[in-house]
Amino acid sequence: MSHAIDDIDAHIGAAGSLDRAAHVPGMYLAWCVNLQLISAQFDNAHEREILRVRYRELSPAAFFLKATGGHLNADMLSDQGCAFTAHYYATYRAEHAAALYSAKDDWDTYASIAPALTKAYYAFLEGDAKRHRHDKHWWQVWRRPS
Repeated sequence: MSHAIDDIDAHIGAAGSLDRAAHVPGMYLAWCVNLQLISAQFDNAHEREILRVRYRELSPAAFFLKATGGHLNADMLSDQGCAFTAHYYATYRAEHAAALYSAKDDWDTYASIAPALTKAYYAFLEGDAKRHRHDKHWWQVWRRPS
């Protein structure tokens, strides 16, 4: 069994309905789809729905409910997607859940949170690159002249 990341059951009380409970993990999973942070298995299993998300024909929460049954699991994400999610998902949920529960399940709402997710993702990548540079010996690190 795959590691559970989020579940709509954790959101129903605050969201007030099943549909609204899917907004938080749904927006996140749609963002992962658009940044190609999903696993090959998940991509193959839900090819049609993923294409509809990329063309913005299927809303994020509707996609989440249809493709996952309300459960966001690690096996749905690529290795890079899992690493970023382990690093940032709790922060994403804390910062955006209250606003997303009352928001529409549409691409305008997605557009309001996607830049923050993308910024956090690139900061994560930069931090990861810096960590790896520091793992090398001083003579293995390429330095440009000042």
